[in-house]
Amino acid sequence: MGTIFVAYGGDGRESVLEYAAKRAADAGHDLYVYHTKDVADEETREIRAEIESALDRTGLGVPAEVVIESGKGESDNTNVSAQKRLTDAIVGSDREFVYVVMGEVEHGAVESFVLPSMTEAVLETREVPVLLVPV
Repeated sequence: MGTIFVAYGGDGRESVLEYAAKRAADAGHDLYVYHTKDVADEETREIRAEIESALDRTGLGVPAEVVIESGKGESDNTNVSAQKRLTDAIVGSDREFVYVVMGEVEHGAVESFVLPSMTEAVLETREVPVLLVPV
């Protein structure tokens, strides 16, 4: 049994989680669901409830550990990009993940230039295979 890392965030995040849960159930894996809060008004308990609800909807009973990391803090040590926090969560873990599941969101030319890509950051680690789910 292995662990699938689920990068939970952005558009279509619930469908990405449900997809990962189905893959985990088929292969006998568990899930490590990671969300980094970048929006100040996101409530941890609401995100956790959303994640639990999405997992319950699958009806698969896949074991999942949920980690919700706070966003930007006062200290320079915690005021790092979401990409860095995500890649650190994957690379710095004691676990050996089978693969990472992420949503693939298409951006226009301007958005691609302005918004950093979470997917590219994870792919550049070359630590673990990445499965992209279209949203």
